[in-house]
Amino acid sequence: MAISLTLLIPLWSCIASAVFAGSILDRDSSDRVHRIAAFLVAGTSFWAFCEINGQVQSDPAVVLAWVRASALGWVWIGPASLHLLLAIDDAPLPRLRRALPVLYGISGLILVLDWTTPWIHPAVVRAEWGWAYTLGPGSPVLFAHAGAGLIGAAAIGWRRFLRAPSPEKRGPPRWLIGAIPVPIAVALLTDALLPLAGVQVPRLGAASFAVLGGVIAWCFRRYDHSLLAPDRFAGEILETLPTSVAMLWLDGTIRSANAAMARLLVGSTDPLGGVRLTDRLEGFSGDLAEEVSDQHCEIVAATGAREPVSISSSMLRDRRGTPIGLVVVARDLAEVVSLRKGLLLSGRLAAVGELAAGIAHEINNPLAYLRANLNLLRQHWQALGGKVMELATSPETSELLGEGEELIDESLEGVEHAAAIVRDVRGLAHAGRGQWESADLHRLLDGVIRMAAPQLTARASIEKCYASIPPIFCAPQELQQVFLNLVLNAGQAIQASGTIRVITERDRGAVIVRVEDDGCGIDSKVLGRIFDPFYTTKPVGTGTGLGLGIAYEIVRRHGGEITVESELGAGASFRVRLPVSADTLPD
Repeated sequence: MAISLTLLIPLWSCIASAVFAGSILDRDSSDRVHRIAAFLVAGTSFWAFCEINGQVQSDPAVVLAWVRASALGWVWIGPASLHLLLAIDDAPLPRLRRALPVLYGISGLILVLDWTTPWIHPAVVRAEWGWAYTLGPGSPVLFAHAGAGLIGAAAIGWRRFLRAPSPEKRGPPRWLIGAIPVPIAVALLTDALLPLAGVQVPRLGAASFAVLGGVIAWCFRRYDHSLLAPDRFAGEILETLPTSVAMLWLDGTIRSANAAMARLLVGSTDPLGGVRLTDRLEGFSGDLAEEVSDQHCEIVAATGAREPVSISSSMLRDRRGTPIGLVVVARDLAEVVSLRKGLLLSGRLAAVGELAAGIAHEINNPLAYLRANLNLLRQHWQALGGKVMELATSPETSELLGEGEELIDESLEGVEHAAAIVRDVRGLAHAGRGQWESADLHRLLDGVIRMAAPQLTARASIEKCYASIPPIFCAPQELQQVFLNLVLNAGQAIQASGTIRVITERDRGAVIVRVEDDGCGIDSKVLGRIFDPFYTTKPVGTGTGLGLGIAYEIVRRHGGEITVESELGAGASFRVRLPVSADTLPD
């Protein structure tokens, strides 16, 4: 009965430890923490397997061989336990991490000594319950080595438990702290102290470590989602996603995040453990714990930059339904915000277009007869002035007649300026209605440069940098208006002397034209408004503010886009992208 009971304990330890190890690997065999835990628990299974085979032998030499073979299972227990807790903990702990390879090396040395010398297990003896081994002079070093690793692991677990800000963080370290002293006490008593004192009792070290393996496996199952291993919470899939994803503790601190979230918050892929995400959300009115959906706000990066995002969160629960964390998804809205601004601008342009026809009709006719009347008035004034001068030759009379003629000329200039505004408004209303055909963009640009040259030669030179581009289907007269406006604006931005560069290049199914200058540049505060109708940075009376608005509308109707990059004092670069295909021909 005693022998069967002696075999039953290691048999249970062997089978249970094998099941526990398989259960841990079943969670995620690719995860480093799972592999370390499975290695630790599987070692106990091999240890118990050797004990079973040793107890059924009759030859003492064979029994001793099995005892020494069991070292492959137990010699790594100390460093493996420490390794597991270091992998779980996200703190640096540089000294312990540097000591880990040394501990593994000592374990290897002990294994060699046990196999080649009598210093660890010199012999086996018969006891009432079966075979028992004796301990050599090197055995205290063995137990001190294993105990140091286990005590270090318990210390890390205790430290993690004390620093845990929430109950769900205290769960795994609490159970591990409670389980680690069991094998330390039991194995130290039955496998070390009593044998050293000459008292032979059944060895329960393997069984006690099987209990520890069961606690580890239960923690992995109970706390789910690899909470013991925050460094791989979603594997390679999340790392490749452009969407920012983070796993939080219930207090809002990040415990793991993918590379996109790290880049969003700190501008790199450095770990974000300990960062409180809720402190980085500007304008967020919801509660992450209430599982928000598409809450628009801004994320404040470490540099102070603010990025528009859409936040969604979901509660993470264990298998028993207990909340253990949060999963937060932050979708970058920078492109959406840019498109929204473009739609607002298009809406404003459409509104101006609807009013343009009425404005032109209501103003153009009065301007026409006002211009005609002023021209006729000037003729009459000049004729009347000639008669007056024949009758009165005083200087005062001549001066008054000259001032009157100047007033008439200034009035005509004002009428012409008003007429120019009306023509620009009409151009905005009817932009994109020219004849569409296949056109050589380089020939069109050459014509624009020839037209603009007389106004630019005094202060700006033009450089052409043409690449090989195909003809595009477009309304040439409309595009000519766009590029002429950009070239003339570039010339006006150059105050004394400078250079305007006209550059073309191909971009897959589109061509790109850039008009760059080294003039005064555009203030970043107004850069977003330069395509707005009637907005101008020019002095009062020198511009209508419709040129770039018309250009924007023409390019948009061609299925393209126009953008600008500029800094105050560093020039400006306007970029026009136009599709080559005729698929964008408007209805």
